[in-house]
Amino acid sequence: MADSADKSYSPEVISTYVWDSIKGLPGLADLHRSTLQSLGERVHLERLGPVRLEERDGRRVLDLHVVITPTARLPELVPQIRGAVRSYLHSMTGIDLDEIEVHVDDIVWEPPAGA
Repeated sequence: MADSADKSYSPEVISTYVWDSIKGLPGLADLHRSTLQSLGERVHLERLGPVRLEERDGRRVLDLHVVITPTARLPELVPQIRGAVRSYLHSMTGIDLDEIEVHVDDIVWEPPAGA
């Protein structure tokens, strides 16, 4: 169940920790951001980002929206994402997750600039 400690971390901090935990995994390109989300980040609007920590029916659930590469092996990648996020987020915040839902929103054919 979510407690007041969860609210002490902004969505941006949670997103940063999640990305830090998974950014080196093979087959993972980025967190997914729609055009409107990207614009919202530039003008600092409240938005639903690629990482969402919610309480559902008394359970702490993290929704994670990602972009993968064509070489991603989902049966291996998804458990790696879940394990890395669960461990790192707990070590940085003390938050225990009941569930991590990984959503693949896009496939990128070329690596992002600077990657």
